[in-house]
Amino acid sequence: MRWGLAGVLLSNGVMSPDATPEARQTTMYESIVAAIVEHRLAPGTRLREERLADLFAVSRTQVRPVLQRLEHEGLVERQPRRGAMVSAPSREATKEIFAARRLVEPFLVQAVCAHCDRTAVRRLARIVKDESRARDANDRRAMVRLSGDFHRELAALAGNEPLAKLMAGLTVRTCLAILANRASVGSTCREDEHERILAAIAAGDGTAASRLMVQHLQHIERSLDEPAPPMPDDDLATLVPPSEPKKTIRNRGASPPPKASTTRTPARKLLGKTP
Repeated sequence: MRWGLAGVLLSNGVMSPDATPEARQTTMYESIVAAIVEHRLAPGTRLREERLADLFAVSRTQVRPVLQRLEHEGLVERQPRRGAMVSAPSREATKEIFAARRLVEPFLVQAVCAHCDRTAVRRLARIVKDESRARDANDRRAMVRLSGDFHRELAALAGNEPLAKLMAGLTVRTCLAILANRASVGSTCREDEHERILAAIAAGDGTAASRLMVQHLQHIERSLDEPAPPMPDDDLATLVPPSEPKKTIRNRGASPPPKASTTRTPARKLLGKTP
């Protein structure tokens, strides 16, 4: 599963002037979640309303429901005098996240084994293969995203929509926990564990798949260190390498903005897109 872009970005990464406010809000939400999943937004990063409004060509009033949704999902927290910021899970919160996953995922993997077919195995195998390629290329962002994709795909294949939605949230919160607890991707997700889970699923061995999943989650949790004080870079424009100069994003019919000494940063920078 990959978060989409609501169909509002042009091929060059600039937001379409025809995009509706609702589509822009959806893109903003999906972009922030994707940046968290790929470790481009660090825990503690301030999500300033005016900056997000500028990046996605919406009003601050339209930004607020997005931040409220993210806060409800545990991805954003508010602090006095700092406003909305990316959540930094505490050690106790991290334990709760993994306790929830150990309850849910063994059930999900057994459900997949109960009615697994070759199509399901191929879908999972494709993710594992892409994950291996990303590891060989030392593509850290892709490794993190694909690791989460494996678990979200398992949840989708189990055929339980409420649990699939729950897992989508838990996997993103796990990404925050890994960052907040100073763990490396290599140490948290061992390269053969997804392959072994997949092999058990392909064999229809729900007991083995469930046991391997519990061990996998235990390995991830044990690799985590004590949370470090957040040291985010609050300038969203610095989260990804520089790209070509920004093309102005305006709503159709809007008056040209006044000239300024600085240029805006395109939405594609928050998305990690390059020209």
